[in-house]
Amino acid sequence: MTSLFVACALCVVMASAAPVPQWISGDTLAPEKPAPVLERTFSLPAAPSNAVFEIAVAGWCEVSVNDRKVGSDVLSPVTCQPDRRLSRVRFDVTELLGAGENRICVLLGNGWFNCFTLCSWKFAEAAWLAAPQIRGRLTVEGQTVLVTDGSWRAYDSPIVFNALRNGEWYDARIEGTRPHERTAKVEKYSPAGCESPEIAVPCREFETFEPVRTLRSPDGAEIYDFGANIAGWCEIEVSGAPGAKLTFDYDESLTPSNTLLGHVIGHVVRHGDPRPAQHDEYTLAGRDGGETWHPRFTYHGFRYVKVTRRGDVVLKAIRARFVHSAFARAGTIETSDKAFAALQAATERSYLSNFVGIPTDCPHREKNGWTGDAQLAMETGLWNFASRRSYEHFLQMMVDAQRPNGAVPCIVPCAQKFGYAWGSGPAWDAILFEIPWQLYRHFADDRAARMAWQAMKSYLDFIETKADADGLFAYGLGDWCTTDRSRIADLRVTDSAYVYSFYRRAAFWAARFGEPDYASKAHRRADAIRAAFNKAFYKGDGLYAQGRWTELAAPLFFKGLCADGAEAAVAARLAEAVRANGHKADFGILGAKWVPRVLADYGYVDDAWRLFTQPEQPGWMHWLTFGDGTLRECWDDKNSHNHIMFGDLSAWAYEYVAGIVPIEPGFRKVAIRPHFPKGVEAFSVTHQTPYGEIRVSWKMQGGKPVVDSSVPDGIEVVGRH
Repeated sequence: MTSLFVACALCVVMASAAPVPQWISGDTLAPEKPAPVLERTFSLPAAPSNAVFEIAVAGWCEVSVNDRKVGSDVLSPVTCQPDRRLSRVRFDVTELLGAGENRICVLLGNGWFNCFTLCSWKFAEAAWLAAPQIRGRLTVEGQTVLVTDGSWRAYDSPIVFNALRNGEWYDARIEGTRPHERTAKVEKYSPAGCESPEIAVPCREFETFEPVRTLRSPDGAEIYDFGANIAGWCEIEVSGAPGAKLTFDYDESLTPSNTLLGHVIGHVVRHGDPRPAQHDEYTLAGRDGGETWHPRFTYHGFRYVKVTRRGDVVLKAIRARFVHSAFARAGTIETSDKAFAALQAATERSYLSNFVGIPTDCPHREKNGWTGDAQLAMETGLWNFASRRSYEHFLQMMVDAQRPNGAVPCIVPCAQKFGYAWGSGPAWDAILFEIPWQLYRHFADDRAARMAWQAMKSYLDFIETKADADGLFAYGLGDWCTTDRSRIADLRVTDSAYVYSFYRRAAFWAARFGEPDYASKAHRRADAIRAAFNKAFYKGDGLYAQGRWTELAAPLFFKGLCADGAEAAVAARLAEAVRANGHKADFGILGAKWVPRVLADYGYVDDAWRLFTQPEQPGWMHWLTFGDGTLRECWDDKNSHNHIMFGDLSAWAYEYVAGIVPIEPGFRKVAIRPHFPKGVEAFSVTHQTPYGEIRVSWKMQGGKPVVDSSVPDGIEVVGRH
């Protein structure tokens, strides 16, 4: 695997004898300018046996050679932190080139780079905003044939408007023409400080969804219900007169009168922007035999699409395409319990909907790389999908976005005008520590930790400036989206628990990286936080703080934090509180991860299982009654219907119900100790480790569990049921 963690200087070194490529664009900074095509023709004496086109990209691109698209990736490349780093994408074009004249074209979209939409997160004010551009070279048989320079031509494409959050407008009448043909603009300055080979898993199209019903809106337009909440776009087949138009408005919710809900997106995206959010347009060319189309440089989160027709047009077919990072499958769960099987499916769909290049909070309202959502769902991601490379990429984005004082933002990419003073805090900043730790745990690979080590230390220096007089912390959002905001867990409890864990992990890395003095310092600080935490919050008799579920779970989830000898009493108090509430949720996103794990750790797996599967509101199963097939943002059903931050239930199932616990990094040693929730007749998982596939299955026979498991060569089982 190519590593992202390379010196920036190496990213831009070219052979001394070869011409130096330049950054070129179509000079299309303004939102009203169409997506440009950059083109170069050239000749080859013979068909090549090896040809590579490699470009760094500011924006999104689609490459074609001799009118054939290269590869199946979409929304490429995955965004970096654009003012600090851009990805270099490598295309094998051998089979597309021939003897004689050839033509290479790069269609450029705005993507995250020229993200001009007015929104709450200030991307329209980002210092990096510029026209999408490329820099690179074509090599044939190892020799440079051409580079990007002033000899390239530019012209406008039929994509007359494109924006990440607004949508894409396409005028098919322009196809086959070359409007506004000009010389490509040679840019004076590099748009970012560094280029790196892309390692993030690319995005592609996957499942196709047909409409399950068609509704009529009050204004007469058709609304298509695809029966599933996904990320992606619509693909259409149409026929009609030249200049006729279809417009597409995407949403995940309808009002009782069959109008799109819309306000959940509009109040944070538009802020005066005259263009609607989640809106595509297609103008027909009027070709005989019909036309097909889908967007290239946007994506939407939706279940419903409202289609408005203008002029003589027939919509022959419409289907929804699920677009997400092209992760290979790393694990599977099968169970006799239909409720949990549905939750697993919803968790997977929510995870994939929120991994369109980077881990996001939701695919419609924001599309932002919220770090709190990412850190809470990471374990679910690694158990189910081969997402390692994308987390390495996201960690690099975090390091690149860190300020000199050590602060990190709550979203990446970050435009520097939002995210450092609001929304960040230890529960979100934990991603800086979580990615290195989980990659080491799952793959025995400490490269990510080494890359981020200085950033971790710098962050700890920063967070100490937020300590109160007791040496504890209250900075950020805490147990966000709790069932009752008036009863949210004490922020000092959750934040201080996280910072304690940061120092514990820092001590581990320091010892591993040969810094014993720093390891000792980190241990001392962790011990001090533990002492202050228990002095401030432990009331005796198993009670922490006000006894809210997240407050009780915190000292048990973060190993070693609980007062000596109090663990069993705290766990018992938590289990009692869960039962007293009928196993209905009483926590936010932090407690949703901590509470079920703590219950299972201390012998209350039945209670954890019932938390997930009881059908009443507030609870996970209640969300599935709406038919979206996804997890939600809030227990009260408001706001987003496609969030992943409550999705640790899947990782919980691998580690507790299947009982696969890595004892040594990379699964070199594992324990297999499954749990058997009451009422579940069968449970089976597989997981692909660096050594091969682990399989664990069990079923109840005569009221007793029968367990079957297998591990590949190279893995030592140190504990088995």
